[in-house]
Amino acid sequence: MKKNKGILIFSGVIFLFTLALTIWAWGKIPADAQIPFHWNIKGKVDNYASKSVGLLMGPMMIIFLTLLLIFIPRMEPRKENLEQSRKAFQTVIGGILLFFAGLHLITIFAVLGYETNIVSMMAFLLGALFMAIGNYLGKIRSNFMFGIRTPWTLSSEVSWNKTHRLGGWLFFISGLFVFLSGFLRNGELTFGILLGGLFGSVIFLFGYSYWVWKSDEDKKEIAPKL
Repeated sequence: MKKNKGILIFSGVIFLFTLALTIWAWGKIPADAQIPFHWNIKGKVDNYASKSVGLLMGPMMIIFLTLLLIFIPRMEPRKENLEQSRKAFQTVIGGILLFFAGLHLITIFAVLGYETNIVSMMAFLLGALFMAIGNYLGKIRSNFMFGIRTPWTLSSEVSWNKTHRLGGWLFFISGLFVFLSGFLRNGELTFGILLGGLFGSVIFLFGYSYWVWKSDEDKKEIAPKL
């Protein structure tokens, strides 16, 4: 808990921010109001939630993520490696907390009638999150809870390190293009860049991790030879 003190304080601040937004908006929104819950790629609302669910979802997500931050390290078999990755782990969790806080703010502004462009806002939030993840991905040590976990990265330090260094660049570049697409206000373009960057990176890294594993003389065999 002491080692996570900084990020727990940060989580508390984000929680109080989302809670304050909820309290502020609660009296302004009628009891039977429908809260925007999901937008399509064109930025149009296509799903709604009740007032209580829509306004409490943000603070509840912050609590859920904070609990993950506390309990994931306790379940990790490679605790020493995760400890060495603590800064990266906390930074990514912090980025996700900010993402949900920003989404909560956008939701409240939308239901109160404030002018917002959800396509641009989502592009900026997702782009910044992907860039933050990419910036720290290469600093993560081998563990079972956090990172690009394939059978080959988990059984080879070389595969883990090279895959995460390359993955960091791919995620950062994908995030940058998603972020920049927000200025064009084109949901289809942003969605295409996001999906292309995410799935393209994942598929390529999956194969790359195996290729590096094959050439690692110190790799561990995943299954016994027959």
